[in-house]
Amino acid sequence: PNMTTGAAAAAASGMVLVRAAGSTPRLAGAAARCGYASLGLQARALSTATRLSQVRADGELLEALVLRGDEKSDLMCVNMMCEHVGGPCACKLARTISRVPNLRRLEIPGHGLEFLPDVLDELAELEHLDVSHNKLTDLSVVGRLPKLKTLRADGNALAALPAELAALAGSLSELSLRDNRFEAEPPVLAALREAAPEMTIDLGGNACAADVER
Repeated sequence: PNMTTGAAAAAASGMVLVRAAGSTPRLAGAAARCGYASLGLQARALSTATRLSQVRADGELLEALVLRGDEKSDLMCVNMMCEHVGGPCACKLARTISRVPNLRRLEIPGHGLEFLPDVLDELAELEHLDVSHNKLTDLSVVGRLPKLKTLRADGNALAALPAELAALAGSLSELSLRDNRFEAEPPVLAALREAAPEMTIDLGGNACAADVER
C-alpha cells in the first residue's frame, strides 16, 4: 500500500504509525486496536439506517432501512408539484431505493402510505419487508422481489391480492395479512400453499371465514 496515503489516513483517524528499520509502517499497540475497532464500528453502523438522511453516497453498504411511523417526516412529501405534498408519499422512498441496491430488510410501518413505488422491484436482494399499518390497497410490485422471505402487511386496506404474489412461492416463508379487508380468502393463497406447504400465512382479523395460521 502507498505509505503516504496510509500515513495520511492514519493521521486523520487519530492512529499512530511506527516504523522499524527496513519495514513498512504499522499501527502502534493500543492505538492500532482502537483504530481498527473504530473502523469496525463504523462499518457495522452503516449496515442499518433509521432515517432517510442517513442514506448517503455509500448506500450500497446498507443492509437494512427501518423507518418507524413515529418519524413521519421521513416520508412526508415536500415536492410542490406532487399531489401528496404535505402528506405521506412514497416519492422520497423511491428516490432512496436507487442508492441502496443491497438492501435486505425494509421496514416502513405506520406512515399512511397509499401505494408502494414501482422501483421497489430494484431491491433484488430484499428478504424482509414490513409495510404494516399503512393504507395500501395493492401489493403487485411485491411479487417482483425474487428473494423475499417474509412479508408483513397487517393493518392496511387490502381487499384482494394480485396473482403476481404466486411468483414468491420459491422464497416466501412467512406472510402476515392481519386486519385488512378480505371478505374471502384471496385465490393466490391457495397457489402459494400448494407450492410451499410450509409457508406460514396469517389472515387473522379479516372478515373471511377462518383465520389461517399455519
